[in-house]
Amino acid sequence: MSQWNELMKLIHRVPSTTLVMLIALLAFQPQTATYAATPDGFTSLFNGVDLSGWKGLVGNPKTRAAMSDEELSAAQQEADKIMRAHWSVVDGVLQFDGKGKSLCTEQEYGDFELYVDWKILKGGDSGIYLRGSPQVQIWDTEFENYFRHGAENGSGALWNNKRNPRFPLVKADKPVGQWNTFYIRMVGERVTIRLNGQLVAENVVMENLWERDLPIYPRGQIELQNHGNTLYFRDIAIREIPTDEANAILTAMSDDDSFERVFNGSDFTGWSGDLDNYEIANDAIVCKQGKGGTIFTEKQYEDFIAKLEFKLPPAGNNGLAIRYSGKGNVSANGIELQVLDSEAARYANLDARQYHGSVYGLVPAHRGYLRPTGEWNFQQVTVRGSMIKVELNGYTILDADLAEVKESKSGAVPEGARRRGGHFGFAGHQDPVAFRNVEIRELPGEPAEPPSRDVAVSPADGPIELFNGRNLEGFYTWMRDTEYADPNKVFTVSDGMIHISGNGYGALITNQSYRDYHLIVEFKWGEKTWGDREDRARDSGILVHAWGPDGGFGNTWMAAIEAQIIEGGVGDILVLTGADPVTGQVLPVSLSAEIAKDRDGEKVWKRGADRMTLSSGRINWFGRDEDWADKIDFRGKQDVESRFGEWTRLEVIADGGHLLYIVNGVVVNEAFEAKPDFGKLLLQTEQAEMFVRRYELWPLGKAPADELEQ
Repeated sequence: MSQWNELMKLIHRVPSTTLVMLIALLAFQPQTATYAATPDGFTSLFNGVDLSGWKGLVGNPKTRAAMSDEELSAAQQEADKIMRAHWSVVDGVLQFDGKGKSLCTEQEYGDFELYVDWKILKGGDSGIYLRGSPQVQIWDTEFENYFRHGAENGSGALWNNKRNPRFPLVKADKPVGQWNTFYIRMVGERVTIRLNGQLVAENVVMENLWERDLPIYPRGQIELQNHGNTLYFRDIAIREIPTDEANAILTAMSDDDSFERVFNGSDFTGWSGDLDNYEIANDAIVCKQGKGGTIFTEKQYEDFIAKLEFKLPPAGNNGLAIRYSGKGNVSANGIELQVLDSEAARYANLDARQYHGSVYGLVPAHRGYLRPTGEWNFQQVTVRGSMIKVELNGYTILDADLAEVKESKSGAVPEGARRRGGHFGFAGHQDPVAFRNVEIRELPGEPAEPPSRDVAVSPADGPIELFNGRNLEGFYTWMRDTEYADPNKVFTVSDGMIHISGNGYGALITNQSYRDYHLIVEFKWGEKTWGDREDRARDSGILVHAWGPDGGFGNTWMAAIEAQIIEGGVGDILVLTGADPVTGQVLPVSLSAEIAKDRDGEKVWKRGADRMTLSSGRINWFGRDEDWADKIDFRGKQDVESRFGEWTRLEVIADGGHLLYIVNGVVVNEAFEAKPDFGKLLLQTEQAEMFVRRYELWPLGKAPADELEQ
């Protein structure tokens, strides 16, 4: 008889008054957490009952790898003892008491999808370590002590990133004390995260904190991070992603109409060379056993991205021919990228520059990222100028400038390494190595197209306060020298103002794109200037309609239209057509304006003059002093910006492609047919200290006409 039937028989024997008391008592008992069903295809990592499948934390991947088996075993026993003292299951919830160390899975994982529910209390700080590496950040996003770390931007940050995006795309946290849900997908070194159903990171490279010069580890444990506060987790489930699916995901990341399929899967149309030594089987090019030689495309390529899949037999050896002349040895008459079963015993004593992914004899690649022999690997190769980058199964295993290579393993650098064009192909070495899905995108290609303006937000009923007066929520930074890291704290908040120290070149960038607005910015200069502009005119700016990759203009800003902020030139228009830093693809920006020429032939705005279309360059505001000089404290005869130490109001009205610049109530510049006519907003730093107290967007026609207060 079922337990349910037994319970019903017991209830029927209980007097009614007692039963009422029991029901009332049960109603006030703590409720057990609702444990969600494990999604199809996923394996539960937490059973809601005990700590099965979990262990205590020992060191980190680097220190654990250095331990002997005996040392690791002893350390694990001690870590497990600490873990059991501070992690427990309470009412179906995994709970940490705020002491001890992190909790880790017993099993290690490569490519995976993960669901995890989490909850923190006020001042909470935690994270999810992926493959033993920090971390997908969790924290109380309203806790002011964490604002200096960027908590206001939300959980889901890849917080230890420096060279790749760090903060989430949106803030999607629920209030402290409520349950949140992460979905995390990791393929190679790239991570996609959804928090409470909102996308907060998309295919972002997760950097290796433990060994900065290496990609993230190919396998590792999942860890629930301790930061000295009470934590709650539940509904933790994982699914390992199989090889074919991982390859499909990686292929899709670079999908682009500009890729050309250079092998049709059925014959050698478009190929030349030692074709008799290769065959086609199951839609793949295969080098015949015991044969070799090089086959190559009839077409030649200069700069390009190639993506393909390859499969190695045990001890298999082949190579990718890059910019090959079509004659002789590939490594002498072009560039050879090694394709090799690097872990085969027969190759144990090779030069480091001979293992898989290496530029043969010239530059070594990182090892340990090949799939087992017999499985298909995905590889992408980017060649631009003397730069060459190799991504294997989603990991960057080589990123080098061949111009900096001074010697080969055999002596002098062969002339072929300096070639700037040639054929693409395969260099066989007697083994049945297979290649399929071979595609090439020539660089730089046609100019890029901005996304649809539908992705941009427009203020509707009231203002959008870009700066909330408390922190930098809604922004991220990009610095020329440190990219997504701001180690010098160039952008901070103090006394209700954005303080820009000026120490460097870069920008504070909105997460969101905007269109059709009236921008109001109030700023004043500080005393400090830096570096190569220490004695130059104080310089900054607001970039509007910014788009494309970060660093797309001079590896410092984005392609955009600038509302110039510089002593004597506040309100100049600068057109900043950019180029993708990786591919060189042009990021077009253009506008037209009514332009005259000043005494020195410089373009200056003059209402009623003939219109001119520009894709680069500057349009001076109408009263810019013809004797302007790039020196500190410069002030022209007609300048309308406020004097040093006083607040200046800069306004930009962006109505479709029409731009109107206003400084302290005076219209100083105008443009038409701006393309693109939407985008992000960037607040620059250009070696001059500056303060911003007001930074907001108003609906068109609804901006207040309040007085500027000093």
